[in-house]
Amino acid sequence: AQQQAFVQALEELDLQQVQRLLTDGLSLNFIETEKGPVISVWSDGLFKWWEAICEAYEAGAPLSEQEKQETLAVHLDILEQLIHGKANLHLWDTEEIYGPLWDAASAACAPAVKRLLDEKVDPNTKDEDGLTILSSISDLFFDCEFDEINWAEALAEEKQTLELLRQHGAKMTKELEKLALNANNFIVKDATNRIINEIKELDQ
Repeated sequence: AQQQAFVQALEELDLQQVQRLLTDGLSLNFIETEKGPVISVWSDGLFKWWEAICEAYEAGAPLSEQEKQETLAVHLDILEQLIHGKANLHLWDTEEIYGPLWDAASAACAPAVKRLLDEKVDPNTKDEDGLTILSSISDLFFDCEFDEINWAEALAEEKQTLELLRQHGAKMTKELEKLALNANNFIVKDATNRIINEIKELDQ
């Protein structure tokens, strides 16, 4: 019953109820059958925040920075409660290979992305298509790779989010693949050199 009440509190953005249940000792290491781990339920609310911002842009009446921050505040406050309650920020959705950092980035929520990065969530995890978060979100927003983005077409939130990921070491898929290839080449070269040295020692 407590778990169901907690999920409902997350969905309703009921910060006081979230705090009350955590104070009562509720463990956050549970996965709701249909909605996944608690961090995924929180992420769903963040998508609604982003949808409202996008709708305002499309209507030609964008929200002010103050309005954005005011509506975002409760989401960030709940995230703090989840972190304090030791929610697993690295646990991915039960059905999709996406984690909370991908979710926050796809909602173009730079403050949430930064908070998760501060908690050492890996910015270079890959999705079910083998894409890194940076490549996947770039494709989601602009249908291209990060280094091909025309920033003149980007919304402020999209640019802030992607640049924040980049500043914290997020790499494009092709960059990670190149690093992996270089590492493999180094291992092969190192092993070859050792074999050559061993043969030389035997010959002596």
